[in-house]
Amino acid sequence: MDDRGKPINSHSPEVPSRPAVVISVSDVVPAAEALREVPYATGVEAALTPVPSVVRRWTGRSSGQPVTACSRYHGSLVADVEYHPMVAATSLAFNDHRRLTLSPDAIWLLIAQGFANHVNANAETLRRRLVNHQGKLEIEVRRDDFVKDSPENPWPEVFEEFAAHIRRHIGEETHELLRPTFSTTGPTEQAAADIVLLDTMQSYFDYVLLSFCGIPAITLEGTVADWQSIARRARDLARFDLGWWIDVLTPILDQFVEAASGRADRRFWQSICRVDDTSGGPFTSGWIVAFFPYLRDHDDRATMRNQWLSGPRRTRASVLFPPAEDRPSRSVVLGPTTNAFPSGLSRAPFRWQYFEESYEMEFVGGFVGVRQELATLALHPEIGWAVRSATEGG
Repeated sequence: MDDRGKPINSHSPEVPSRPAVVISVSDVVPAAEALREVPYATGVEAALTPVPSVVRRWTGRSSGQPVTACSRYHGSLVADVEYHPMVAATSLAFNDHRRLTLSPDAIWLLIAQGFANHVNANAETLRRRLVNHQGKLEIEVRRDDFVKDSPENPWPEVFEEFAAHIRRHIGEETHELLRPTFSTTGPTEQAAADIVLLDTMQSYFDYVLLSFCGIPAITLEGTVADWQSIARRARDLARFDLGWWIDVLTPILDQFVEAASGRADRRFWQSICRVDDTSGGPFTSGWIVAFFPYLRDHDDRATMRNQWLSGPRRTRASVLFPPAEDRPSRSVVLGPTTNAFPSGLSRAPFRWQYFEESYEMEFVGGFVGVRQELATLALHPEIGWAVRSATEGG
């Protein structure tokens, strides 16, 4: 609508594709020059940790601590905003004769933040009206796909998941009361509202984001018959005084058969490997350890029995099947160090009688490296072989 309350062009640059009214407020000459602006992220950083004008003049520093991520990386914001942006916007509009635009989300955000401050100031008085527990509950959200300091992390998904956990505690009615559902509410407004909800309830909950390493997907090549054959052959090896090893390995191989048959146990496959790079490590746990009956001794020969395949059942289980959701520091049981595993190469010495000359040689075969598929970035333990002289420089 125009200054007299009539509809305005819906394609106005000021309010694109949103219903709006324009209210005539004061008979003043509108400002004709734009205010100085800074890049969007710089403006956000300044809002989070304002730098007083006197400090800016002396140091040239316009913003405080850098942000890990923010809602936008393009566009700009007005420079030198040192206090609440809503108050700053209205003050600048008043003092400089500038038009002001207010959205339902902006006004509701003020109210929701006021409610958050009220709850935080009177948490125990309001506890029974908001939650049914004493103290603080810990809410965990796990995102293994997040990369520290990456601007590509989808943070709004995390806000939403924390908010969903809170909804289950405070009830649908209270959650809907606080949640904006206006014609102007977009993804950014909703994300900000989720954070306001987390702020409101922080006296009753602690928020923990978990990010662990993990394997996105594992491809099992071969047929069901192949995996059944491996399980059967392994069981047959027990008669060579290997029962202590095969007893541990058999249930693991059975899971390969199940997965190849379309019945994969996701938790089992999440436990394939974990690396804990603490002092003295890195250490390896996970059921991949069960495929190594012997580890390296002091002479670098694989003659030392793998101690993690025997001993108390609880200790063995904690190494071979670490719960996927546990924190890496959960236990002192860490498993073998990465350099304790055999090389992955088998060697067979031979003598090559080459005419009148004799050479000491060796056949080498086994795992020769890790191959990468460039199309999918999938990794393959590469099987290969080599022939070389058994003597240095030969």
